[in-house]
Amino acid sequence: MASARRNVGLDYLRSLAILVVLANHALIGFFYTTSWIKMEGWFVTFTVSAVIAIEWLFVLSGFLIGAMMIRSFDKDRGWLRSAKDFWLRRWFRTLPNYYLFFLINLLLAVYGVTTDGYEYSHLLFLQNLAWEEGNRRFFGESWSLALDEWFYVAMPIIVGFLAFFLINRKFIFIIASSILIILPTLARIQYGTPTDFFQWDEQIRRITIYHLDATGWGVLAASINRWFPEWWRSHVPHKAWLGAILMMAGLFFVVGLVHPQYMNFMLYKIGNAFSITLMAAGVVFILPWLTGIINTWDPVAWVVGALSGYSYSIYLIHFPLIFLIKYFIVINNETSGVVMLMVVILWFFLVIILSGLIFNFFEKPVADMRELFTKRVDASPF
Repeated sequence: MASARRNVGLDYLRSLAILVVLANHALIGFFYTTSWIKMEGWFVTFTVSAVIAIEWLFVLSGFLIGAMMIRSFDKDRGWLRSAKDFWLRRWFRTLPNYYLFFLINLLLAVYGVTTDGYEYSHLLFLQNLAWEEGNRRFFGESWSLALDEWFYVAMPIIVGFLAFFLINRKFIFIIASSILIILPTLARIQYGTPTDFFQWDEQIRRITIYHLDATGWGVLAASINRWFPEWWRSHVPHKAWLGAILMMAGLFFVVGLVHPQYMNFMLYKIGNAFSITLMAAGVVFILPWLTGIINTWDPVAWVVGALSGYSYSIYLIHFPLIFLIKYFIVINNETSGVVMLMVVILWFFLVIILSGLIFNFFEKPVADMRELFTKRVDASPF
Protein backbone atom coordinates (compact mmCIF):
# COMPACT_ATOMS: atom_id res chain seq x y z
CA MET A 1 0.00 0.00 0.00
CA ALA A 2 1.24 3.52 -0.70
CA SER A 3 2.42 5.52 2.24
CA ALA A 4 4.04 8.86 2.91
CA ARG A 5 7.17 9.46 0.87
CA ARG A 6 6.83 6.09 -0.83
CA ASN A 7 8.71 5.47 -4.06
CA VAL A 8 5.66 4.81 -6.19
CA GLY A 9 7.25 4.78 -9.65
CA LEU A 10 7.66 1.01 -9.57
CA ASP A 11 4.09 0.63 -8.30
CA TYR A 12 2.81 2.63 -11.26
CA LEU A 13 4.63 0.40 -13.76
CA ARG A 14 3.53 -2.82 -12.04
CA SER A 15 -0.08 -1.60 -11.84
CA LEU A 16 -0.06 -0.57 -15.50
CA ALA A 17 1.36 -3.98 -16.41
CA ILE A 18 -1.32 -5.89 -14.53
CA LEU A 19 -4.09 -3.71 -16.05
CA VAL A 20 -2.75 -4.40 -19.55
CA VAL A 21 -2.71 -8.14 -18.77
CA LEU A 22 -6.29 -7.98 -17.47
CA ALA A 23 -7.50 -6.02 -20.51
CA ASN A 24 -5.82 -8.43 -22.92
CA HIS A 25 -7.09 -11.56 -21.19
CA ALA A 26 -10.60 -10.12 -20.88
CA LEU A 27 -10.65 -9.63 -24.65
CA ILE A 28 -9.32 -13.14 -25.24
CA GLY A 29 -11.32 -14.90 -22.54
CA PHE A 30 -14.70 -13.26 -23.08
CA PHE A 31 -14.71 -11.94 -26.64
CA TYR A 32 -12.30 -14.00 -28.75
CA THR A 33 -13.12 -17.47 -27.36
CA THR A 34 -16.84 -16.80 -27.90
CA SER A 35 -16.22 -15.65 -31.51
CA TRP A 36 -17.45 -12.17 -30.60
CA ILE A 37 -14.29 -10.78 -32.21
CA LYS A 38 -11.75 -12.33 -34.59
CA MET A 39 -7.98 -12.50 -34.28
CA GLU A 40 -7.40 -9.74 -36.81
CA GLY A 41 -7.09 -5.98 -37.18
CA TRP A 42 -6.76 -3.86 -34.05
CA PHE A 43 -7.40 -6.83 -31.77
CA VAL A 44 -4.48 -8.95 -32.93
CA THR A 45 -2.20 -5.90 -32.78
CA PHE A 46 -3.27 -5.11 -29.22
CA THR A 47 -3.11 -8.67 -27.92
CA VAL A 48 0.37 -9.13 -29.40
CA SER A 49 1.53 -5.76 -28.05
CA ALA A 50 0.37 -6.74 -24.57
CA VAL A 51 3.40 -9.04 -24.25
CA ILE A 52 5.39 -5.98 -23.20
CA ALA A 53 3.48 -5.91 -19.89
CA ILE A 54 4.98 -9.28 -18.94
CA GLU A 55 8.47 -7.96 -19.77
CA TRP A 56 7.85 -5.07 -17.38
CA LEU A 57 6.94 -7.54 -14.64
CA PHE A 58 9.98 -9.72 -15.29
CA VAL A 59 12.41 -6.80 -15.13
CA LEU A 60 10.71 -5.33 -12.05
CA SER A 61 10.94 -8.71 -10.35
CA GLY A 62 14.65 -8.97 -11.17
CA PHE A 63 15.30 -5.41 -10.01
CA LEU A 64 13.70 -5.87 -6.60
CA ILE A 65 15.06 -9.39 -6.14
CA GLY A 66 18.49 -8.15 -7.19
CA ALA A 67 18.41 -5.40 -4.56
CA MET A 68 17.40 -7.95 -1.93
CA MET A 69 20.14 -10.38 -2.95
CA ILE A 70 22.83 -7.72 -3.00
CA ARG A 71 21.92 -6.57 0.50
CA SER A 72 21.75 -10.15 1.75
CA PHE A 73 25.13 -11.16 0.33
CA ASP A 74 26.69 -7.87 1.49
CA LYS A 75 26.36 -8.96 5.12
CA ASP A 76 29.31 -11.40 5.07
CA ARG A 77 27.25 -14.20 6.59
CA GLY A 78 28.53 -16.76 4.12
CA TRP A 79 27.04 -17.85 0.82
CA LEU A 80 25.07 -20.81 2.18
CA ARG A 81 23.26 -18.80 4.86
CA SER A 82 22.56 -15.89 2.52
CA ALA A 83 21.28 -18.22 -0.21
CA LYS A 84 19.14 -20.18 2.26
CA ASP A 85 17.57 -16.99 3.60
CA PHE A 86 16.96 -15.71 0.09
CA TRP A 87 15.30 -18.91 -1.07
CA LEU A 88 13.16 -19.22 2.06
CA ARG A 89 11.98 -15.62 1.79
CA ARG A 90 11.08 -16.00 -1.87
CA TRP A 91 9.39 -19.37 -1.45
CA PHE A 92 7.30 -18.21 1.50
CA ARG A 93 6.24 -15.29 -0.70
CA THR A 94 5.50 -17.15 -3.94
CA LEU A 95 4.88 -20.87 -3.42
CA PRO A 96 1.81 -20.90 -1.12
CA ASN A 97 -0.25 -18.78 -3.51
CA TYR A 98 1.05 -20.72 -6.50
CA TYR A 99 0.05 -24.10 -5.06
CA LEU A 100 -3.28 -22.75 -3.84
CA PHE A 101 -4.13 -21.81 -7.41
CA PHE A 102 -2.69 -25.02 -8.82
CA LEU A 103 -5.25 -26.79 -6.63
CA ILE A 104 -8.02 -24.41 -7.72
CA ASN A 105 -7.20 -24.97 -11.40
CA LEU A 106 -7.01 -28.72 -10.81
CA LEU A 107 -10.48 -28.71 -9.22
CA LEU A 108 -11.87 -26.66 -12.10
CA ALA A 109 -10.55 -29.28 -14.52
CA VAL A 110 -11.72 -32.27 -12.46
CA TYR A 111 -15.26 -30.90 -12.06
CA GLY A 112 -15.64 -29.91 -15.70
CA VAL A 113 -15.51 -26.14 -15.39
CA THR A 114 -12.60 -26.32 -17.81
CA THR A 115 -12.48 -29.09 -20.40
CA ASP A 116 -8.80 -29.34 -21.32
CA GLY A 117 -7.56 -31.65 -18.58
CA TYR A 118 -4.67 -31.08 -16.21
CA GLU A 119 -0.96 -31.84 -15.80
CA TYR A 120 1.15 -32.47 -12.72
CA SER A 121 4.36 -31.10 -14.27
CA HIS A 122 3.32 -27.73 -12.84
CA LEU A 123 4.01 -29.00 -9.33
CA LEU A 124 7.78 -28.77 -9.95
CA PHE A 125 7.64 -25.90 -12.47
CA LEU A 126 8.58 -28.29 -15.27
CA GLN A 127 5.75 -27.39 -17.62
CA ASN A 128 7.90 -25.13 -19.81
CA LEU A 129 11.51 -25.50 -18.64
CA ALA A 130 13.05 -26.35 -22.02
CA TRP A 131 10.05 -27.53 -24.03
CA GLU A 132 6.63 -26.40 -25.15
CA GLU A 133 3.82 -26.69 -22.64
CA GLY A 134 1.79 -29.84 -23.10
CA ASN A 135 -1.48 -28.16 -22.13
CA ARG A 136 -1.47 -24.39 -22.36
CA ARG A 137 -5.01 -23.98 -21.11
CA PHE A 138 -4.42 -25.67 -17.76
CA PHE A 139 -3.00 -23.03 -15.39
CA GLY A 140 -1.87 -21.20 -18.52
CA GLU A 141 -0.58 -18.13 -16.69
CA SER A 142 1.90 -20.24 -14.71
CA TRP A 143 4.52 -20.26 -17.48
CA SER A 144 5.83 -16.88 -16.32
CA LEU A 145 5.79 -17.91 -12.66
CA ALA A 146 7.87 -20.99 -13.50
CA LEU A 147 10.39 -18.74 -15.23
CA ASP A 148 10.71 -16.58 -12.11
CA GLU A 149 11.11 -19.60 -9.84
CA TRP A 150 13.92 -21.08 -11.92
CA PHE A 151 15.63 -17.69 -11.92
CA TYR A 152 15.40 -17.58 -8.12
CA VAL A 153 17.15 -20.96 -8.01
CA ALA A 154 19.81 -20.18 -10.61
CA MET A 155 20.94 -16.71 -9.55
CA PRO A 156 22.27 -17.55 -6.03
CA ILE A 157 24.01 -20.66 -7.39
CA ILE A 158 25.84 -18.61 -10.02
CA VAL A 159 26.70 -15.96 -7.43
CA GLY A 160 28.10 -18.65 -5.14
CA PHE A 161 30.17 -20.17 -7.93
CA LEU A 162 31.63 -16.80 -8.89
CA ALA A 163 32.40 -16.02 -5.24
CA PHE A 164 35.07 -18.73 -5.32
CA PHE A 165 37.00 -16.71 -7.90
CA LEU A 166 36.05 -13.11 -7.21
CA ILE A 167 36.16 -11.06 -4.02
CA ASN A 168 34.53 -7.88 -5.26
CA ARG A 169 30.74 -8.31 -4.98
CA LYS A 170 30.22 -5.65 -7.59
CA PHE A 171 31.75 -7.85 -10.26
CA ILE A 172 30.09 -11.00 -8.92
CA PHE A 173 26.59 -9.62 -9.41
CA ILE A 174 27.34 -7.89 -12.69
CA ILE A 175 28.89 -11.06 -14.14
CA ALA A 176 26.14 -13.32 -12.75
CA SER A 177 23.37 -11.17 -14.22
CA SER A 178 25.30 -10.89 -17.50
CA ILE A 179 25.56 -14.67 -17.72
CA LEU A 180 21.79 -14.94 -17.31
CA ILE A 181 21.36 -12.31 -20.03
CA ILE A 182 23.86 -13.62 -22.56
CA LEU A 183 23.10 -17.37 -22.46
CA PRO A 184 19.34 -17.14 -23.22
CA THR A 185 20.05 -14.55 -25.92
CA LEU A 186 22.59 -16.88 -27.57
CA ALA A 187 20.08 -19.72 -27.31
CA ARG A 188 17.51 -17.62 -29.16
CA ILE A 189 20.06 -16.69 -31.82
CA GLN A 190 20.82 -20.33 -32.61
CA TYR A 191 17.15 -21.33 -32.59
CA GLY A 192 15.25 -21.59 -35.84
CA THR A 193 13.34 -18.54 -36.95
CA PRO A 194 9.60 -18.66 -36.27
CA THR A 195 7.74 -16.48 -38.77
CA ASP A 196 4.47 -16.48 -36.88
CA PHE A 197 3.72 -14.85 -33.54
CA PHE A 198 1.97 -17.89 -32.08
CA GLN A 199 4.86 -20.17 -33.04
CA TRP A 200 7.33 -17.70 -31.48
CA ASP A 201 5.13 -17.41 -28.40
CA GLU A 202 5.04 -21.18 -27.86
CA GLN A 203 8.61 -22.03 -28.84
CA ILE A 204 10.53 -19.02 -27.52
CA ARG A 205 8.71 -16.58 -25.26
CA ARG A 206 6.98 -19.08 -22.99
CA ILE A 207 10.01 -21.37 -22.53
CA THR A 208 12.15 -20.70 -19.48
CA ILE A 209 15.64 -21.28 -20.87
CA TYR A 210 14.99 -18.82 -23.71
CA HIS A 211 13.58 -16.07 -21.50
CA LEU A 212 15.61 -15.93 -18.27
CA ASP A 213 17.40 -12.82 -19.52
CA ALA A 214 14.38 -10.57 -18.90
CA THR A 215 14.73 -11.07 -15.15
CA GLY A 216 18.52 -10.95 -15.54
CA TRP A 217 18.24 -7.42 -16.90
CA GLY A 218 16.45 -6.45 -13.69
CA VAL A 219 19.30 -7.80 -11.54
CA LEU A 220 21.82 -5.96 -13.73
CA ALA A 221 19.81 -2.78 -13.14
CA ALA A 222 19.94 -3.37 -9.38
CA SER A 223 23.71 -3.86 -9.63
CA ILE A 224 24.11 -0.59 -11.52
CA ASN A 225 21.83 1.15 -9.02
CA ARG A 226 24.02 -0.12 -6.16
CA TRP A 227 27.54 0.39 -7.49
CA PHE A 228 27.20 3.10 -10.15
CA PRO A 229 24.95 5.71 -8.49
CA GLU A 230 26.43 8.54 -10.55
CA TRP A 231 25.28 6.90 -13.77
CA TRP A 232 21.91 6.09 -12.21
CA ARG A 233 21.25 9.71 -11.26
CA SER A 234 22.65 11.39 -14.37
CA HIS A 235 20.69 12.35 -17.52
CA VAL A 236 17.59 10.61 -16.18
CA PRO A 237 15.10 12.08 -18.71
CA HIS A 238 17.39 11.21 -21.63
CA LYS A 239 17.75 7.63 -20.42
CA ALA A 240 13.98 7.37 -20.01
CA TRP A 241 13.41 8.48 -23.60
CA LEU A 242 16.05 6.03 -24.81
CA GLY A 243 14.34 3.28 -22.81
CA ALA A 244 10.98 4.09 -24.40
CA ILE A 245 12.57 3.94 -27.88
CA LEU A 246 14.19 0.56 -27.13
CA MET A 247 10.90 -0.86 -25.85
CA MET A 248 9.05 0.36 -28.93
CA ALA A 249 11.75 -1.16 -31.16
CA GLY A 250 11.36 -4.52 -29.42
CA LEU A 251 7.59 -4.27 -29.70
CA PHE A 252 7.89 -3.48 -33.42
CA PHE A 253 9.55 -6.84 -34.02
CA VAL A 254 6.90 -8.68 -31.98
CA VAL A 255 3.99 -6.99 -33.77
CA GLY A 256 5.76 -7.68 -37.08
CA LEU A 257 5.16 -11.39 -36.51
CA VAL A 258 1.43 -10.84 -37.16
CA HIS A 259 1.96 -8.26 -39.91
CA PRO A 260 4.36 -10.00 -42.33
CA GLN A 261 4.01 -7.25 -44.92
CA TYR A 262 6.39 -5.16 -42.79
CA MET A 263 8.99 -7.89 -42.25
CA ASN A 264 11.60 -9.87 -44.18
CA PHE A 265 13.73 -12.85 -43.13
CA MET A 266 16.46 -10.71 -41.56
CA LEU A 267 13.96 -8.72 -39.52
CA TYR A 268 12.36 -11.98 -38.38
CA LYS A 269 15.79 -13.24 -37.31
CA ILE A 270 16.53 -10.03 -35.38
CA GLY A 271 13.10 -10.04 -33.77
CA ASN A 272 13.37 -13.69 -32.76
CA ALA A 273 16.68 -13.11 -30.97
CA PHE A 274 16.48 -9.54 -29.73
CA SER A 275 12.85 -8.40 -29.27
CA ILE A 276 12.93 -9.57 -25.63
CA THR A 277 16.38 -7.98 -25.22
CA LEU A 278 15.21 -4.61 -26.51
CA MET A 279 12.07 -4.52 -24.36
CA ALA A 280 13.92 -5.57 -21.20
CA ALA A 281 16.86 -3.21 -21.78
CA GLY A 282 14.37 -0.42 -22.39
CA VAL A 283 12.88 -0.95 -18.93
CA VAL A 284 16.38 -0.73 -17.42
CA PHE A 285 16.88 2.72 -18.92
CA ILE A 286 13.48 3.87 -17.62
CA LEU A 287 14.07 2.59 -14.08
CA PRO A 288 16.21 5.57 -12.93
CA TRP A 289 13.28 7.85 -13.72
CA LEU A 290 10.75 5.53 -12.09
CA THR A 291 12.79 5.12 -8.90
CA GLY A 292 12.98 8.90 -8.63
CA ILE A 293 9.21 9.30 -8.38
CA ILE A 294 8.47 9.89 -4.69
CA ASN A 295 4.89 10.56 -3.72
CA THR A 296 3.20 11.57 -0.50
CA TRP A 297 -0.07 9.88 0.32
CA ASP A 298 -2.95 10.64 -2.00
CA PRO A 299 -5.94 8.58 -3.23
CA VAL A 300 -4.35 7.76 -6.59
CA ALA A 301 -1.11 6.59 -4.97
CA TRP A 302 -3.15 4.53 -2.50
CA VAL A 303 -5.07 2.78 -5.29
CA VAL A 304 -1.88 2.19 -7.27
CA GLY A 305 -0.14 0.86 -4.18
CA ALA A 306 -3.03 -1.52 -3.46
CA LEU A 307 -3.17 -2.72 -7.06
CA SER A 308 0.59 -3.27 -7.03
CA GLY A 309 0.42 -5.15 -3.74
CA TYR A 310 -2.41 -7.39 -4.94
CA SER A 311 -0.81 -7.98 -8.36
CA TYR A 312 0.39 -11.53 -7.66
CA SER A 313 -3.04 -12.66 -6.49
CA ILE A 314 -4.67 -10.75 -9.36
CA TYR A 315 -2.45 -12.54 -11.84
CA LEU A 316 -3.36 -15.92 -10.37
CA ILE A 317 -7.10 -15.46 -9.93
CA HIS A 318 -8.20 -13.69 -13.09
CA PHE A 319 -8.19 -16.73 -15.39
CA PRO A 320 -10.05 -19.10 -13.01
CA LEU A 321 -12.71 -16.42 -12.62
CA ILE A 322 -13.10 -16.18 -16.40
CA PHE A 323 -13.70 -19.94 -16.53
CA LEU A 324 -16.18 -19.84 -13.64
CA ILE A 325 -18.18 -16.91 -15.00
CA LYS A 326 -18.43 -18.51 -18.46
CA TYR A 327 -19.48 -21.77 -16.82
CA PHE A 328 -22.42 -20.15 -15.01
CA ILE A 329 -23.28 -17.40 -17.53
CA VAL A 330 -23.80 -18.50 -21.12
CA ILE A 331 -22.25 -16.02 -23.54
CA ASN A 332 -21.56 -16.40 -27.26
CA ASN A 333 -21.23 -14.37 -30.43
CA GLU A 334 -24.93 -13.50 -30.28
CA THR A 335 -24.73 -12.01 -26.78
CA SER A 336 -25.41 -8.27 -26.79
CA GLY A 337 -22.63 -5.77 -26.22
CA VAL A 338 -24.36 -4.48 -23.07
CA VAL A 339 -24.43 -7.96 -21.52
CA MET A 340 -20.80 -8.60 -22.46
CA LEU A 341 -19.79 -5.30 -20.88
CA MET A 342 -21.68 -6.11 -17.68
CA VAL A 343 -20.02 -9.55 -17.52
CA VAL A 344 -16.55 -8.01 -17.90
CA ILE A 345 -17.29 -5.38 -15.22
CA LEU A 346 -18.52 -8.12 -12.87
CA TRP A 347 -15.37 -10.15 -13.55
CA PHE A 348 -13.09 -7.15 -12.97
CA PHE A 349 -14.63 -6.25 -9.61
CA LEU A 350 -14.55 -9.89 -8.50
CA VAL A 351 -10.87 -10.07 -9.46
CA ILE A 352 -10.01 -6.99 -7.39
CA ILE A 353 -12.16 -7.89 -4.37
CA LEU A 354 -11.11 -11.56 -4.18
CA SER A 355 -7.43 -10.81 -4.80
CA GLY A 356 -7.55 -8.29 -1.94
CA LEU A 357 -9.07 -10.91 0.34
CA ILE A 358 -6.52 -13.52 -0.71
CA PHE A 359 -3.67 -11.07 -0.19
CA ASN A 360 -4.79 -9.94 3.25
CA PHE A 361 -5.98 -13.27 4.64
CA PHE A 362 -3.69 -15.80 2.96
CA GLU A 363 -0.80 -14.47 0.88
CA LYS A 364 0.52 -11.88 3.36
CA PRO A 365 -0.03 -13.86 6.59
CA VAL A 366 1.76 -16.88 5.14
CA ALA A 367 4.56 -14.73 3.71
CA ASP A 368 4.99 -13.05 7.10
CA MET A 369 5.82 -16.43 8.61
CA ARG A 370 9.24 -16.21 6.97
CA GLU A 371 10.23 -13.72 9.68
CA LEU A 372 10.38 -16.70 12.04
CA PHE A 373 13.11 -18.34 9.97
CA THR A 374 14.97 -15.54 8.19
CA LYS A 375 16.03 -11.94 8.64
CA ARG A 376 14.18 -9.21 6.81
CA VAL A 377 16.04 -7.84 3.79
CA ASP A 378 15.08 -4.55 2.16
CA ALA A 379 14.11 -4.91 -1.51
CA SER A 380 13.69 -1.19 -2.24
CA PRO A 381 16.00 0.63 -4.69
CA PHE A 382 19.35 1.81 -3.33
